[in-house]
Amino acid sequence: MMFRLAKFAVVFNAVVILAFSLGCRNSTDTASKPSDKTAVSKAEPKPAAPPAKDDVDAVKTLTEAGFTLGENSNGNVVKVSGVVSPEIVSALADLEGLPALSELTLSGPGLTDDALGVLAKLNGLKRLDLSDSAAGDGALAAIKEIQSLEVLFLRRTAVTDEGLKNISGLPKLRAIDLRNTNIADPGTVSLAKIKTLKDIQLEKAKINDEGAMRLASLPLTSLNLNYCTTLTNDTLQALGKNPALALLQMDYTKINDEGMAAVANFKNMRRLRIRGTDVTGEGLKHIQGLTKMQQLELRDSSLDDAGMAIIASLPNVDFLDISECRLVTSEGFKLIGKMTNLKLLSLWETKNLDDDAFAEFGKLTKLNNLDVRSTKITDASLPTILMLTNLEQLNVSGTRLTDKTFGELGKLTKLKTLRVANTSIGYGVLDKLIELRDDLNVIDY
Repeated sequence: MMFRLAKFAVVFNAVVILAFSLGCRNSTDTASKPSDKTAVSKAEPKPAAPPAKDDVDAVKTLTEAGFTLGENSNGNVVKVSGVVSPEIVSALADLEGLPALSELTLSGPGLTDDALGVLAKLNGLKRLDLSDSAAGDGALAAIKEIQSLEVLFLRRTAVTDEGLKNISGLPKLRAIDLRNTNIADPGTVSLAKIKTLKDIQLEKAKINDEGAMRLASLPLTSLNLNYCTTLTNDTLQALGKNPALALLQMDYTKINDEGMAAVANFKNMRRLRIRGTDVTGEGLKHIQGLTKMQQLELRDSSLDDAGMAIIASLPNVDFLDISECRLVTSEGFKLIGKMTNLKLLSLWETKNLDDDAFAEFGKLTKLNNLDVRSTKITDASLPTILMLTNLEQLNVSGTRLTDKTFGELGKLTKLKTLRVANTSIGYGVLDKLIELRDDLNVIDY
């Protein structure tokens, strides 16, 4: 019996010792795993490849041809600009020797499609401006190869609707300028396929409602349709479905008060330019809630006193052009005095702006640009003018001001340009202003 107990005790102790030993080993192994992991060194990231160097001969050729070159911090040419004549057009082939080139601005009579084949090889280009040149559809055929392109300026070029088909597949294009071209409704088919476009400039193109409405499907934030004179409220209503639109220009189109209802949807609107349109206060009531509005251009429109009351209530407007608005009375102009954030105010040819209304402008102390050409103000407005101490640009051409006022305007210490054409200013006062203020440019023509 004693022997069995002793044997059992020996076996039991051995089991306990073994279990304790295994437990300690497991605990030690578990605790050591994190340190084992941290001990494994991570693979070092490969250093970035050094930027490819510019072709020295290419840089020399372009410089000698008169092109302006701009470099980045690595010494690579990233910007090239120049006016291309037939004598230097051959130098364009050397653009291929600038691997970091991202911005190219070219114009001039020598810039033809034949010379622009090199564009297809500039695969890092982001911004291209060919405005005021003979570039046409051949250039677009080369541009379609620039998959990195983001901004394209083609103002006053020979591109056509057919040529635009070449660039409908560019994956990163966000802005295109086609002002003063012959692009018409068929061209908008190609533009509508570029789903990244946010800014389209089509001023004085041949666009009708059909084409303009096609663009409403894009995520536009800026659209210029100035002088597309056949456009109607139908275009405005289609665009109203895009709440992201922040800058809209539709000068001398057929939009009116009825169509302005769509503008209420543009909650992010910062700039509205609708010169020469038949929009009155009835239509402008739809902009009352657009508190982000900063720039309003209503020149030569049907703006009236009711519209002025709405405009004066917008808190952030700092740019106002209501020149040639003939329906606003002196009482309506007085409301401008409430717009204390104004920096630019253009009122030329507003025949009802008189001294009585101008006297309300004394609090517009942020103004730096004031145009009151051909208005009724007289010397009686001098005290108010002198209160506008931040003025840098002042145009009083064609007003009834006399030497009494002109001699005092030199007291506006920040004034840089004073325009006095078609006034009674005398040579003596003119000479005195020039003598006292050599930093003031007085223009009497």
